[in-house]
Amino acid sequence: MVIDYRVWTMYRYPVEVIADTYLTKVGGYSYELDRNEIGINAKALEINTSIIANETLATLKRFEEIRPYFLRRKFVVVGIEENMDCYEMTPNGEVVLPEDLEESMEVGESVIVNTVEAFRIDGDYSKVVRAIKWRLDSQITRN
Repeated sequence: MVIDYRVWTMYRYPVEVIADTYLTKVGGYSYELDRNEIGINAKALEINTSIIANETLATLKRFEEIRPYFLRRKFVVVGIEENMDCYEMTPNGEVVLPEDLEESMEVGESVIVNTVEAFRIDGDYSKVVRAIKWRLDSQITRN
């Protein structure tokens, strides 16, 4: 059996930096994406991530951004296919953004695509709320 290792290194991005959190670059902006969607090369998603195209929710974070996680805008991750006009913007797995975000991030800028909520929380925030309450209670008792 011969294994072709080139298939595993075909796409530079997204790179998983910690579980369900990926580093990529902004590849461009497309009219083909709705305002609640971001797109990544479909093959790069398949090979490099556990993201399920057209299903997984993600947030984007710029490195200097300090906005709390739960206040960030959420997007559905779309797999960009070869027949789409924006395919040229994601040859190495870069993220393509909807046109309404054009002023917010520069092409080539590094961003974090965070899908932790989709895989770990999945809409059940009860444990998150308990953890926040516990943290606040422990801070109050210390002061």
